[in-house]
Amino acid sequence: MIHRSYLAPIDEYTDFAFRLLCQRHGAAASCVPLVNSMAIIQGKLGIVDAKEEEKNLGLQIVGSDAGTIGKSCEIIEREKPFLAWFNLNCGCPSTRTMESGGGSAMLAYPQKIREAVVEMRKNTDKPVSVKIRIKNNLEQTIDLCKEIIKAEADFIVVHARTPKQGYGGRADWELIRSLKSEIDIPVIGNGDIESKGQGEDYVRREYCDSFMVGRAAMSNPLLFEDKKPETDEEKLSLLREYVGVFQEFEEEPKLKHVKLKALSFATGVKNASRIRNKISRAKKIEEIIDHFIFSS
Repeated sequence: MIHRSYLAPIDEYTDFAFRLLCQRHGAAASCVPLVNSMAIIQGKLGIVDAKEEEKNLGLQIVGSDAGTIGKSCEIIEREKPFLAWFNLNCGCPSTRTMESGGGSAMLAYPQKIREAVVEMRKNTDKPVSVKIRIKNNLEQTIDLCKEIIKAEADFIVVHARTPKQGYGGRADWELIRSLKSEIDIPVIGNGDIESKGQGEDYVRREYCDSFMVGRAAMSNPLLFEDKKPETDEEKLSLLREYVGVFQEFEEEPKLKHVKLKALSFATGVKNASRIRNKISRAKKIEEIIDHFIFSS
C-alpha cells in the first residue's frame, strides 16, 4: 500500500501531464491536488483531472464538512474507479483554502478531522490518508495523529512545517522522526527533500516510511531517478515531453500551465532572466519552445 516515493499534490501545477511525466521518470505514486468536496456534490466532476493511465494515483479532497467530504469520495470513486487512494488535505496554508475552513484550518479541530476520515472510510473501499502540517510542538502533533489513527486512516503524510511557516524556514525532520517513533501508522515525510537519495536516506534512517517531494520536483521531474537535467537542451527536452503528454491524449495544454513548467525548468539556463521574461510574455506555446531553443 505504501509506495517508495510520492509526487506531492501541488495546486495548479501537478496536472495529469506533469504527474505522468514524473511517473515516467521514477515517481512511484502521485495525487490529484485539492479537489473541493462541495464542488463534487454540486456535480462538478470536471475538476477531477485524472487519467486511467496514471499509476498508484491518489486524489486529495479539501473541505470542512465531514458528511460532504465522505459523500464526495463515494461520487468520485464511482466515476473514477481507477483511483488507488484518497487523501484529506489538512495541510494547505493558503488563505483562500483556510478561510473556507479547509486545509490547515482543520488542524485546530482534530475531532473534525477524525469525523471526516470516518465518513471517507464509510464511502470508499480505497485506502484513506490525511496530509497534515506539524503543530506547535511534538506533543500537539502526536495528539492530532492519535485522532487520525482512531478513525482508522491507512497512513499520514506529514509536511514538517507549521501552517504559519508556509514554505519558508526549514522543515523539522527531527520532529517527524520523533512522531514516527510514537505512533503506530505509516508516515510519509514531506519537506525540503532535494533528491531521491535524500528521501531514501530518511527512510533508511527511520525518519519515515516513505517520502514525498513537491517543490524540488517542480523544476526537476527527473529527481525520482536521482538525475538532473544538466544542459539547456535536456531542459527543453523535458518541456517538450510535458507538452507531448497532452498530445498523446489529444488534449490542448493550457498556455498558463506550459508557462509555469517552462519558468521552472528554466532554472539555470543561459540568460535565464531574459528567457523567463520572454516566456512570461509569450502568447503561444510555440513561442515558449522557441525561447528555450534560442536561449543562448
